Amino acid sequence: MKKELVLTVVADDRPGLVGEISKVVADHKANWIDSSLSRLGGQFAGIVRVHVEKAQAADLSAA
Repeated sequence: MKKELVLTVVADDRPGLVGEISKVVADHKANWIDSSLSRLGGQFAGIVRVHVEKAQAADLSAA
């Protein structure tokens, strides 16, 4: 059974950051459904909506 998660990310903005986030999502066999990504005050700020199997949800949240 799938679960929907909304992940928030705040980090120093740098090249490759979105790729690293998408790799973590893929590594947990989740599907990236929607997102809002921006640069805010020199920081990367993102909200990502994913669907993931319930068994993987806690591990994805921690990652």
